Amino acid sequence: MAIRKKTSKRKTTKTAQAKPLTRTETYRALADKTDLSRKDVVAVCDALTDVMVKSVKRHGSYNFLGLMKMTLVKKPAVRGGKMVRNPFTGDMVKQKPKPASRTIRVRPLKAVKDLL
Repeated sequence: MAIRKKTSKRKTTKTAQAKPLTRTETYRALADKTDLSRKDVVAVCDALTDVMVKSVKRHGSYNFLGLMKMTLVKKPAVRGGKMVRNPFTGDMVKQKPKPASRTIRVRPLKAVKDLL
């Protein structure tokens, strides 16, 4: 009777492949593709983030290399006390007041749509 050794073969599951890359994995992949050190890739990404934020704050939009467009959306304040219908229960409830806010909307551009 022969004794079998257990071999550790990792099975890749679909859930592991379906997850998007983390920030660290993205830095590592960029470093491998560009032959730069990971530290240099992190510095470039941080600089790019600073440029994007400054552009959106100053001009209200930023076109990211022809792939996506980031635009600043200003939402006005909402006064409370108005009776509105709750879409889940159908009951009439008082609307809560909300302060004004600013958010970012990201739209894919034609280059991304053509790639997909």
